[in-house]
Amino acid sequence: MTLVNNNYRFILPKTDQAIDIPIEIKWDFHGRNDSIEIYEEEVVEEIIGSPKDYEITRFGHDYYDIPPLINLSEIIYRFNFFTLLDVDVPGSSASDWVCSFTAATLDGYEVYYQTKQFKNSFFKLDFYDTTITTTQKNYFTIILSSDGPRTENVTISPVVSNVDITIPEYPLDYIGKKEGFFVYWLRDRSVINLNTFYMTAKFFDAKNGQFIKMMTVPQGILPEKYLFPPEIYFYKRLDLDYNNYTYKIYDLLTGTREGVGTPINWYEYVNPPQ
Repeated sequence: MTLVNNNYRFILPKTDQAIDIPIEIKWDFHGRNDSIEIYEEEVVEEIIGSPKDYEITRFGHDYYDIPPLINLSEIIYRFNFFTLLDVDVPGSSASDWVCSFTAATLDGYEVYYQTKQFKNSFFKLDFYDTTITTTQKNYFTIILSSDGPRTENVTISPVVSNVDITIPEYPLDYIGKKEGFFVYWLRDRSVINLNTFYMTAKFFDAKNGQFIKMMTVPQGILPEKYLFPPEIYFYKRLDLDYNNYTYKIYDLLTGTREGVGTPINWYEYVNPPQ
């Protein structure tokens, strides 16, 4: 009988051993840090609001053609004052409103020598969101200084020759006199979604410290000189075009565009007699 001995030698490691078992484990709080950041952003936005673009942009008068001329952009404002001393509007006609500072309280001497009474006077164009006076808001204003490029020849003294003085007519364009030509409004329509405004005109007479309201037609041509819809005869409509950043002005009575080769006229409003 043969005896066989099998000898086995085991070497035990002196360090800890690890076996990687590929078992997928999903934890409930996986990605929770990202959710906290999103929540923080939502809370901050709720408290202070999302950022808005309050930058303004410039709108110029939209182009028009007067053949053979094309792509004209000039706009002319003309202001006319009432000339009758007795303020007899019921007996007046359109010719009683003239484009001259001498028809207001100013005289030729004050205009020619640029006195404070003249230099501190100005025209004020206000732009509202509606013609309803009880709810309207004034969103922006354009100021036209009294001094302008166009003149008339008048007598200011019997001992000196006639002189040229400024008249209240203002041709405005990209070149030349620019003050009042551009309309500045918000670039981002999501801030205030308005592109139609209603314009009124007033003259501040620095000589007596009063504002004079202006109408869109001579008061003398109206059937009722003091009873008329003010939402039509005190306003003109201005539309902004965000596609090419221009504007157009319309007459509320006829709906036709104004300022395309002819002046936009304003006429002094005369209050009813006391």
